[in-house]
Amino acid sequence: MRMDSDINYIIQESLKGDKIYAEILLKRLNPLIFKNIYTRYSPSDPFIQDLQQEGYIMVLQSLKDFDPGRNVHFLQYIKVRLTYFYKNYFSKSTKDKTLSLDDLREAGKEIISEGMDQVTSVLIKEEKEALHRCIDELTEKEQMILKLFYFKELSIQEISETLNMKYRSVINTKSYALNKLRRKMSKFQFQ
Repeated sequence: MRMDSDINYIIQESLKGDKIYAEILLKRLNPLIFKNIYTRYSPSDPFIQDLQQEGYIMVLQSLKDFDPGRNVHFLQYIKVRLTYFYKNYFSKSTKDKTLSLDDLREAGKEIISEGMDQVTSVLIKEEKEALHRCIDELTEKEQMILKLFYFKELSIQEISETLNMKYRSVINTKSYALNKLRRKMSKFQFQ
């Protein structure tokens, strides 16, 4: 295997389906991915790792979709795709907040103020109860990871050490648990 650091060679091998070079390419594209993320999200946002994984998925999909016959360099192609991907992702996430970090942080706190009318109070209470029911349906490990990450505000590394789990397993479990919560919460129609 040729371990050439030339980006063009890495791209060509990745386009041929070489998984090792695709992984190298993902690491080389990290600055571009984070540049796009940081234009819309704070570096301290807990969603950064999820957004990075979404970017990786976009790059891997782009390797499949890329048409060399269009006379566009892959780096230019991926730069445009990532820019619009994160722009659309941000736009969608601000319109559709079925489950947000604030929902998780505030789930156990009282959020009803004096000025809210009775209907709004009932809807908020039902939404909180639904969130608690959905969290209860997660596995014990998923609940623990979300609790440590969102409520105790431990880093992925700290959770990995606390639970004696591999770092990657913690990330995957957290992402899977959040996706399960989103699916479960989307069944509830709050107006």
